Amino acid sequence: MKSYHQSMKDLHFTEEEKSVMVEHLMEAAQATNNKKRVLPIRRLTAVGAAAALVLALGAGAAATGVLKSAGEVFADVFGGAPAQTEILDQIGYPVGAEDTVDGVTITADAILGDTYSYAIVYTIAREDGTPLADGLTPNENGYLPLTFEQSDVDVGHMGGMHGSSYFYDADPADNAIQYVELRTADSPLEPGTAKVSLKNLGVFVDGDYSNKQTIASGKWSFRFQFAFENCGIQLPAGQTFHMNGMEATLDQVELSPLSFLVEYTVHAPLQESTSATGNELGGATNAEDQSQIDRIFRNLPLTLSMKDGTTLDLSGAGGSVTPQGEETVCQKSAIFDAIHSLDEVESITIGDLTIPVAQ
Repeated sequence: MKSYHQSMKDLHFTEEEKSVMVEHLMEAAQATNNKKRVLPIRRLTAVGAAAALVLALGAGAAATGVLKSAGEVFADVFGGAPAQTEILDQIGYPVGAEDTVDGVTITADAILGDTYSYAIVYTIAREDGTPLADGLTPNENGYLPLTFEQSDVDVGHMGGMHGSSYFYDADPADNAIQYVELRTADSPLEPGTAKVSLKNLGVFVDGDYSNKQTIASGKWSFRFQFAFENCGIQLPAGQTFHMNGMEATLDQVELSPLSFLVEYTVHAPLQESTSATGNELGGATNAEDQSQIDRIFRNLPLTLSMKDGTTLDLSGAGGSVTPQGEETVCQKSAIFDAIHSLDEVESITIGDLTIPVAQ
């Protein structure tokens, strides 16, 4: 079976989920003075580290019994090797907030995060011990054909965010399944309260994404406090580099064991067509817009080199493109497929610029 994070392009979303995503992105765009295009992420890995201090609160009682450690909860998501588990326990904490609706209990098991990114794993199970649905079969990547009509986590961030979510079964021997949310913000996350709202759990019958049936009706709501202690590093910036025949200036590079963020300014304007619409927030632009964004953003060579000689291609990361007069500011960021100790990282290459990662 492939890693749960591999080939996120195979992950499908319902029309309702797409609408919710676009609505959130458009609301964030309206809250800022710049005209920013938020571009979707192709799932890869995230190098960002930070400790998440989590306290279950308010709506939804705390789960009873002993909570699993972050290392145990996230082992299937980011890797369960001893070195990875140690980092997961450093940057993440158990939560235990939960709510029960229509005989189904949803529990936030654990959270981890860094300056820009966070990940949450939930467990979903029927109180009577029966399966959520009969015949749930994972696809080749381990994803289950489940969906929420609405899934929202409000962490008080006023800017843009991108990421992905999916369902999987951590233990086929029990009646529970897991739901994972991965998010990366365009500016630092502030300490506060995460407010979770999940509505109407459904299944795609026989894997047919046009045939959805509701298996649990209602709205699950709970909240928990979190604060991230940055364990990442900032690399030197201000250098000039070249990409696709254009000159750009590196504004910021941040790495952590969970995620990465790169921001750069291309010294060329983004010529927008008169036919561009709000659909561009989801990446659905016309051919002219698509070509420009490919050249300025999507086709940026971006590679993380490890000390063991392996490399990670980060060029498929999501982010944003912001026109600023005769220049264009771009930001690429994502959560990694696996936790990586920064001691294992040799360098990062952006365009024709390679920056050593000194540890």
